Amino acid sequence: MFRYWFLTIYVVVSFLKSMRHLYDHELTDPRISYTKRMQLIHEHAKRFARGCIDQSGSVMTIHQQKKLPDGPVIYVTHELNPVITTLLIGHLEKPFAFMAKPSLFRYPILKQWLRKMAVIRHNQSDELLLEEAKERIMSGQSVLLSEKYRAIAEALAEECDRPLVPIETSGTDRLLTGKIVKRLRPVNVDIHIKAPVVISEYTQKRA
Repeated sequence: MFRYWFLTIYVVVSFLKSMRHLYDHELTDPRISYTKRMQLIHEHAKRFARGCIDQSGSVMTIHQQKKLPDGPVIYVTHELNPVITTLLIGHLEKPFAFMAKPSLFRYPILKQWLRKMAVIRHNQSDELLLEEAKERIMSGQSVLLSEKYRAIAEALAEECDRPLVPIETSGTDRLLTGKIVKRLRPVNVDIHIKAPVVISEYTQKRA
């Protein structure tokens, strides 16, 4: 329970500190390319996300089968929830857009960071989600989708001619426990970054 309260304090303090980064010149300068700006924003988000995981005292192990190609990719993971999303923000190499619930956009500071990170709102049709995700890929930003949106991921990979990168995580279900009184536990967490595959190969593996 104490770890959970330390995490809560860390999140509050980090959000207060983040206010000075929101309008950082490097994050708003129109002369900086979209890709470079996303890399700078991602570095801020990565430090915050890693700090959250560090509060648990957990041991992170990353298993990467093959070096990722240059340019954006479509990450696909079996499940996405706040814990896994935070984990992947902190430990995946490429800056990526992901989907978030519209309710998260109600909080002023969080809303501004979500917009800077080009996060996609969750309550849209599949057609609109595909178009938004395609915009991110064409701009040079990777995209993270759950297995629930595999059809969109495959369509995106085919239309943008970019590889799919399957991601598997283990240990995250034991990281935060308790329905009423939350407990943050130190666990061993593994992230498996599979080899990039083209759409035809991915479809065969999932068949």
